Amino acid sequence: MTPDAVDPGYPEENAGKLQLIWGDGFLSPGGPAEIARILGQHDVAGLRVLDIGSGAGGADVVLVRDHGARRVTGIDVDPGLVELAAARARKLRLDDRIEYRLVRPGTLPFPDDSFDAVFSKDAIIHVGDKAVLYAEIFRTLRPGGRLLVGDWLRSDDDALQPLVDEFVAASGHDFTMVSLSWVASLVSRLGFAHVELEDRHAWYAAEAAMELDRLRGPLGAEIARRWGEESAQSEVAFWEVLVRALASGALRPAHVRALKPHHAP
Repeated sequence: MTPDAVDPGYPEENAGKLQLIWGDGFLSPGGPAEIARILGQHDVAGLRVLDIGSGAGGADVVLVRDHGARRVTGIDVDPGLVELAAARARKLRLDDRIEYRLVRPGTLPFPDDSFDAVFSKDAIIHVGDKAVLYAEIFRTLRPGGRLLVGDWLRSDDDALQPLVDEFVAASGHDFTMVSLSWVASLVSRLGFAHVELEDRHAWYAAEAAMELDRLRGPLGAEIARRWGEESAQSEVAFWEVLVRALASGALRPAHVRALKPHHAP
C-alpha cells in the first residue's frame, strides 16, 4: 500500500465488526457524506483516481457512483480486504471502472503523473514513514492533480500524548500519529499548492459518543451474537478509550486537500 513500515491490517472479524458499526464497505466513520466532505469543492467526475488503503472498497463505489470518477484504482497490503473489495465491485457490476491491487510496502507501483487525483480515507494512520508516502503521492499525481485525504491525526499539545498512546495501544494496531500542522508543513515543503485543512474533531467526538451508546445496546448485542460476548465487550472497551481521546482533543481526525502545481518544482 505505502512506503516503509505499514500496519498489518484487519482480520476478517475486525473488518466485519467495523462494517456493522460504520456500514457495508466502510472501515472508518462517516460513509458517503464524509467522502463528499473530503472531496470538498474538488470535482472528480471523469478523473482517474488512486485510493490509498482502499480497505473494504465502499469509498470507491461512492467515488464512481456518486461522484462520477472515470476509473478508481484501489491499493492495499491486506489480501483479504483486496479480495473483499474486488468482490463488491464485481457484484455491483462496477469492475470495469474499479480495480484493486495487492501491493507490498515500498514505493507506489505506478509511473510518474499516473493519476488525476489521489484519495485516501483514514488509512495513512497505518503508515510509518508518511513523508515518503506523500512524496510518492506527489510523484504519481499529474500536474494539476488533486490530493484528497482524510486521516486520524493527533493534537500538537504534547501534554495530551498519554491519551494518544492509550488510543494506539487499545486499537491493537501499530498506528503512527502525527498532527495536522505537521502534515500541512510536509505537503507545502513537497511543493503542493492551495493547501486546505479541515479539523473534523468536533464532528467525530459527537459521533463516537453515539457509537458507544449503540455498542452498549443493540449493536453490541448483535456483535455478541455473531462473534461472542468477549468480542462485543472488547469493542465497548476500545470505544471508551476512543471517546476519551476525542473528548480531550488528543485525537483529531482531519482532512487535507491540495493541488500539484502545473509547473511542479
